[in-house]
Parts: sequence; C-alpha cells; structure tokens
Amino acid sequence: MQKIRIAGPPGTGKTTYLMKRYYDTLDTYQATDILVISHTKTAANEIRKKINDPENIAEYHKETGKDLFNLIKETKKIREKNVSTIHKYCKDEIIKSEGGDVFEIPDYDRLKANYRIFNIHTLTRTFNFIEALFKDHPFFKFVGFARDNGKDLTSYYRTLSYEERVEYKYSIQELVYMNDKYKDYKTNPLLNEGRKNIMDFHDMVEKFCALPKDPVIPVLMIDEAQDSSVIQRAAEEKMSRKCDLFYKAGDPDQSIFEFAGADPDSFHKEFAHPDKELDIGYRCPRKINEWCREVIKDVWDHYGYTRKWTPRRELGPDGKPTGPIVEGKVYPLMNLSQDPDLHILIDKLINTKETFIFTYRSGEPRDILDFLIKLNLPIKFLSDKVQSFSYPARDVKNQREFTSFSQDEPKTLAIAKKILKNIDSEYRGSHYSKEEMEKLERGRYDINYFIKKDYLLPIVKKTKDLQDLVSANDLKTKNYIRNIVKENRDLDDFRIFVANIHTIKGMEFDHVVLDLNISREEPKYTKKRLKFVAGSRAKETLWLIKSKGLSL
Repeated sequence: MQKIRIAGPPGTGKTTYLMKRYYDTLDTYQATDILVISHTKTAANEIRKKINDPENIAEYHKETGKDLFNLIKETKKIREKNVSTIHKYCKDEIIKSEGGDVFEIPDYDRLKANYRIFNIHTLTRTFNFIEALFKDHPFFKFVGFARDNGKDLTSYYRTLSYEERVEYKYSIQELVYMNDKYKDYKTNPLLNEGRKNIMDFHDMVEKFCALPKDPVIPVLMIDEAQDSSVIQRAAEEKMSRKCDLFYKAGDPDQSIFEFAGADPDSFHKEFAHPDKELDIGYRCPRKINEWCREVIKDVWDHYGYTRKWTPRRELGPDGKPTGPIVEGKVYPLMNLSQDPDLHILIDKLINTKETFIFTYRSGEPRDILDFLIKLNLPIKFLSDKVQSFSYPARDVKNQREFTSFSQDEPKTLAIAKKILKNIDSEYRGSHYSKEEMEKLERGRYDINYFIKKDYLLPIVKKTKDLQDLVSANDLKTKNYIRNIVKENRDLDDFRIFVANIHTIKGMEFDHVVLDLNISREEPKYTKKRLKFVAGSRAKETLWLIKSKGLSL
C-alpha cells in the first residue's frame, strides 16, 4: 500500500487536491474502485459536488489535457454510494454481510413510551431527525461521546469535569440503566416490533470493525482525517489494509474534537512532515494569516514543524490568485458596548451585504445576541442551539404579511392560516378553530372575509401592526420584529450567523467576530487550536472581543 498524507493550513484547498487525485486515479482504476470518506453528509455532498462539477472537469482538462467529462457523467450514480460518510459505508457493509436495520425516530418514540426516564429532560421537545436526537438528547449525546473515545460509560464519566457532568443532566447510575434498556431494545424483537440487529451510528462502525474479512478498496481517500474518533480510526485502518493507494488528508492544527475521540497529539506527530504539503492560501489575508501563525506557533515549535502558508492574493484577469496580497485587518475590541473601533463593525453590519460569523467557545453568547438585537439585525444560528434566544423567523414573516393583509390585500390560504394562528384568541371570532380553517378551500382571502365569517373580530382592522395583537412575545422581541420589517432587513438572505467554534470548522465568512471568553480552563494547545480554527474562517477582517476572565 502506498500511503499519501496530505496536509495544509486553512483555505489551502485540501478537498480540491483530493478531487484532482480522484480524477488522476481514473487513468488506472474504475470509479467503483475508489472510495472517498468524510465525516458529515454535508462534507461528503460537497466533495461529490466538486467531482461532478463540469467547471472543475474543464479546468482539469485544461491543466492536464485529459477529458473526463463523459466518464464523470457516466459514473455519477456510483459516487452516490462511493463518496460517503464513514457511518454509511460501514452500515452498507454490515447489511451486505449480516443484514440489519437502522435505529430511527419511531424507535426512540417506542423507547421513551416504555421507559419514561428517556423523556424527563426533554419533555415536549420533538426530534424530527435522528442526527438531532443523537446530538441534542443528553443520554444519546453522552453515550456517543463515550463510544467515540473507546470507553465504557463509567470510565468516560470519570474523565469529565463537574460542569461537563451537569450538562448531561442524568446521573451515571441513570445513564448506565438507560443504556441497558437501550441495548435491550435494539436486540429484543418483543420490544422493537420484530426487527433484528438494529444499529445506531456507533454500532455501524463497531460492527464493521468486527467483521472477519477486510474489504478490498483499491483507492481510499479520507478527508478531514484529524477529526476521526477512536472507533473511526479503527475502521479506517481496516479499510486501508488492502488498498493500493491511501490518500489521507487533514490538518493537525485544526484538530478540535478531542471530546469526541479525536487524537491531536498523534495526528500532529504523523502529519508534522506530510508527503504533500499545500501552502498557497486562498482565504486569509496577510494580517489574519500572521495572527493565525502567531497563535499556532507554540504548537508548531512543540512538534518540530512549520507551515509555509501564504496569504491570499487578489484574483488576476485569468481568475488565478496572481494579484497583490490582500491586507485584511485584525481589530481588538474591549467589548460590544463601547470601543473606538466598534462603529466600523456596526457600519459593515448595517451597510454592506458581506457575511459575518459571531463565534464563541461555549455557553450562551448573551452579549453577542444583545448587540445584534439592538441593531435590529436578522440572525441565523447554525447547527448548535442557543437556549436564551430563538430568532423569530415565523413572526417576522407574519408581521410583514399582516401589514398588507390589514389593508385588505388578499393572501393565500396558507399565509392567512399562519397569520390567524399568530393572533391572540381574544381577537378571534367564535367561528375560528383549526378545524374550521382546514375546511376552507384553497384560494386567496382578504381580512374582511374572516371578519364577516366571524373568524376575526372587527377590532383587528384598527392596527397595521401584528404585534399589537400578539401577547406571546415580550416588548423587546416585539420591537425587534417591528424594526426588522420596518427597515426591510428581512428581505435579504441571511448573512449574519451565530455559532460556536466547533460548528464553523470548514466554513468561511467575510468577517469573523470571536468572543475570547471561556467558562473553564482548558489545555494550552487545545485553546490555541480553537483560536486558530476560529480566526482562520475570515476572508477580510477579524474582530477579537477581550475576555472578562478566563480567555482562549
């Protein structure tokens, strides 16, 4: 087996490099011989999209003289299977070998119906997707991290701080009891409606590792390998045993998932001197590049390597980065209430169409939310949830629609239903009910129809402001909704995002605002990698909010 380790700092095109190597291998191998693995569906979809993209095929043709257009088109369906997450690949292998079924939301519903303990900390929370259940339910989240780290529940629990234990809500005794019931459900046909070999994501990987035979994969490509957990690394090792070519791409400086079983120390050692090092930066401008290098320098010194990593250049007439180096800027901020440079950030937020990420280590980003709400800016949270605030997207849409609805503009039945549902019951007529609304035929209805039919009281026509008819929102939220619509900020696509650092890895934004506060102390190199990942998302400016206490 020839193993090719590919390393490169943020924005140096590791995925693009893998795409080109995929094209190269088609000289010798069939598309069915090549397996590309990433850690998430989103990442796998992105790689697949890159490989299938006619523009990338044309660029490769221009660089090499090889025309792969027809071959890529003919083999597109193969990549639906062979460009995959590790869990999906392992599941397919298990089902092919010994059969099986997947643990889904209806299984969870049956589980909590039989054992109420599964629902005592989630209560009315509805999980629509299995990924959300495993990510957000405290039991499944805890068990997942324990298995990612290759530990039994009690051993893993002992490694956690008091604060971390509190986050999981259940005691270790409860967690062990629940795990016994969970295992029993997956294997007991009397509980699971006659199904056998029910698997969750971790079962898929563990059972694959236990298969007696190793798969034959002539060409294996693994992207973002620094994020692999203990059991995923075991699966990758099994996959690679009979390979001709094994491309392993990653960046140890971006290894920030230690809590999920990643091993930055061993990855730093393995990738200190890779077989291929990518060094041309396509994202970070000079000032941010220099800041990132300074942040990560101690890590490089400790493991005995450095990276060349050039800053981003302007694109030339040919679309290549051959122009002047982009300068960029790093702004330190005392806080988001007062700072000499704060007006620059506010001006960019309000008067440009550029993208922003407000990011933080953990906890509730209250100062960030207060700042953005005061500016009446629409916010989109990425995959992590914030308990203290939820962007009122539905209320904003209803607010805009009600303005014209109150002035007799007809609306589709679907929109009318949402508006009437939003209005307090004291302003609805005696004929209103969800069942009565369902009886209406599709069409367009104005407000006078609903008043005449006693769905609404006539008083609702005295205001153009839906918030006057809604009591569910507090005054702060009502004014936030009013001002977003008044200033037409809801008409643009979302461009201001809020998420913790782990969520934004692999993404890029024009501007990054990083809150340096942390709630508890962490190892030195862990903090440096987190800062490095966060800052290196920025294409134009980086804003650093000074910590009030412990700092990244």
